[in-house]
Amino acid sequence: MIFNLNLQNSYDKVKFLTLIQFLIVFLAFMSEALVTGSVVYISFIFEFLLLIFTFNFYYKALSHLFYSYWNISIILSIYYLISMTRNVFVIDNGFIGFMYFISFILLLVASYIISSPLYFPRVHWWEYDFRFRSDIRCYAEIDGRQYRGRLSDLRRGAACLELFCHTHVGQQIQINLEILNQNFTLFAEVRSKREPIMGRSIIYGVKFLNVDLEQKQRLKLLTNYWHESKKIKIRNKFASLK
Repeated sequence: MIFNLNLQNSYDKVKFLTLIQFLIVFLAFMSEALVTGSVVYISFIFEFLLLIFTFNFYYKALSHLFYSYWNISIILSIYYLISMTRNVFVIDNGFIGFMYFISFILLLVASYIISSPLYFPRVHWWEYDFRFRSDIRCYAEIDGRQYRGRLSDLRRGAACLELFCHTHVGQQIQINLEILNQNFTLFAEVRSKREPIMGRSIIYGVKFLNVDLEQKQRLKLLTNYWHESKKIKIRNKFASLK
């Protein structure tokens, strides 16, 4: 499985870091058990099986881009920090504590990479009033056909594109929109696809293709506009509730 990973791809890079993280934690866990002599206890077997189960569920959540990935990441972060502290200050074994620290750093790096809109979009499904939705109306041109859509969660050169049409990962898309009385044309590539419950639009994670300086300037202006528009809509929402 690990030999099929393409480390130029950010998603495969996260999977690789996660596998390395598991390997280091496994070695640290076994080393700690040998040092403390807890290998002969039933509690060791229980903790070992629980760790394997957690890692298995964690990797499945990552592979299917389930939002439970973040809950388990928090649990593992706490576990790593507690284990690191126990080994450094209680067991007095700095090397094992350092292994847990490295695993914690790998988890943080992987979480930062995967938090991109390409994989885990920040979509506020609970906001039904479109007046306060933090998105921008647009038209997406796919293979010569235009579809109405909405852009949201513009971060790190990527965004979420919500459409009521099916397309595939790797599809080139031309996005047309109007902001501040200016017509914008941006080019992007579909990197991920998330199909929610029936009746909702399909969420595509798109990576903008900054082929020239003009495209980069347009994307910067669009991103700044989206952030400011989001702040204004939040203020207007709370003002209407008073």
